[in-house]
Amino acid sequence: MTRIDGIIILDSNGKPLITSHFSTHPPTYASLHIDAFNTARQRSSSLGKELDPVLWVNTLSRSGGGMSGAGLCHLEREGLYFLVPVGQEVNPLFAFSFLDSFLDTLQDYLGEITETTIKDNFDIVYMLIEEMLDEGHPMTMETNMLKEIVLPPSLVRKILNAAGVSGLQTHTTTPFTAPIPWRRSGVRHSTNEIYFDIEESLDAIVDRRGNVLSSSIWGRVNCNSRLSGNPDLLLNFANPKVMDNCAFHPCVRYNKWTKDGVLSFIPPDGKFKLLEYQAVAGSSKNQVPVALKASLAVEENGGRFSLTLSSRTNARPLEDLAISIFLGKGTTSVSATATGDRKPLSHGLGGHGVKEDGVGEGHVGGGTWEFDPHTQVLKWSLSSLVSTERAPTLTGSFTSTEKQPIPSPSFDISFNMQHHSFSNLRVDQLKVQGDVMYKPFKGVRQMSRAGKIEVRW
Repeated sequence: MTRIDGIIILDSNGKPLITSHFSTHPPTYASLHIDAFNTARQRSSSLGKELDPVLWVNTLSRSGGGMSGAGLCHLEREGLYFLVPVGQEVNPLFAFSFLDSFLDTLQDYLGEITETTIKDNFDIVYMLIEEMLDEGHPMTMETNMLKEIVLPPSLVRKILNAAGVSGLQTHTTTPFTAPIPWRRSGVRHSTNEIYFDIEESLDAIVDRRGNVLSSSIWGRVNCNSRLSGNPDLLLNFANPKVMDNCAFHPCVRYNKWTKDGVLSFIPPDGKFKLLEYQAVAGSSKNQVPVALKASLAVEENGGRFSLTLSSRTNARPLEDLAISIFLGKGTTSVSATATGDRKPLSHGLGGHGVKEDGVGEGHVGGGTWEFDPHTQVLKWSLSSLVSTERAPTLTGSFTSTEKQPIPSPSFDISFNMQHHSFSNLRVDQLKVQGDVMYKPFKGVRQMSRAGKIEVRW
């Protein structure tokens, strides 16, 4: 039967913070995986290569005689490393899927997943591992159910625990016998409201002439539900056909979606991911909303470059732009000049970008640039960009100890767009049914960002 061996959490230096109990393995089992991971990470760093997501680790067989082996799936989050050893023949996606769910739960409990928050909440993390992983098999994965078993950390809870006060929580029902597994009974809120966040990312490859060679849109609908009772919701989209390859939360009635294109569900209480989707091919061929005209010439022991950035959309400003490129092994220094306009964001945007005091919010024309001599990566950053301003430029040169430097063949671009959807997905209406007598407040917000966008030069 499909199972994983446990979880190991390492700090930024590769030292273990938490190691789950590997009861069916030798005592050195976890140490072998930690040593193998740190060795592979140091080797890949020295060679300038990315670390494989799944590593092979030689281990002692469970019977104690001879050598065996195991896979090691790993993820990095906020400088911490999360390892999942797999001693049986298991699809690695199973381990990564569990890791994603585990990290989402940790973030919901701790707010931020950092070395400090984990050290301050060792007991919480260990209890979550025990409840979410039963002898290697995922068990209690719903956050609402977990919060009935493992109390979230809070200042009041810590003070009362330190004072020796017990009985901090009154169980209204046993989680495992709840009629709806993802929703506890007797939920009550003073105000009934529900919010939907439509988040989309765009992956694209653009040639040197600005033509989009390939593109795809990935999206998710996050939900924050604060509704009393057991509301039965019907969520209608104005254009549901733009979504393909959908993955739903267990609360969604799949038959209703396939038949009518409507999401019918009783939501969990609090924050959860309602669905993930990929935009259909027709809607993913939209132009990349930013254009980069790049010229890079490689010379002996260095090279020259000239970058010009412009916006292709009049709808919304592009925010938090970053253009980066690996200039090649041996690059030692960069000299560059950034130039651009200094118009306020409200210029030509119908009032967008105006502060509460009525003053237009200006932005640095050419932005800022930096070069990391350790990674040989040049990064050009701009706080915002609108189509009505003069296109910002970055021109300069770089030097290298290599006679013929070999830069990356493409630039990487990242950006954010508030209140925008690449696929134009829109929520039409929300109906509330079930044993409730109220009309909730509904909020919908859209957010788009660059996924992995490469522009060749």
